[in-house]
Amino acid sequence: MLSILLRILSLAFVIWLLRRFLAAILGKTGYGKPASNFPKSAQKMVKDPMCGMYMDSRLAIRLEEGKEVLYFCSEDCRNKYLKKPPDEAAGPAAAG
Repeated sequence: MLSILLRILSLAFVIWLLRRFLAAILGKTGYGKPASNFPKSAQKMVKDPMCGMYMDSRLAIRLEEGKEVLYFCSEDCRNKYLKKPPDEAAGPAAAG
């Protein structure tokens, strides 16, 4: 009984190793996508004009005002920005 269990575990381990080896040769990740499709770093870091937090531009909430694009960390910061008068809308970023 124990020898059968050891054989099954050994076979499963060999299959796992073979699969990892083939994935490495073919340039695939564990998710079935080529490794080159994964980002190596953030595309672009942007600063929220309300709270001053930096975040990846792909994850931020965008707001286009004319030719300018603003990025916010949350809907709350975006809504606060929209509610402020135009002269105060720059937030802490304009203060220094």
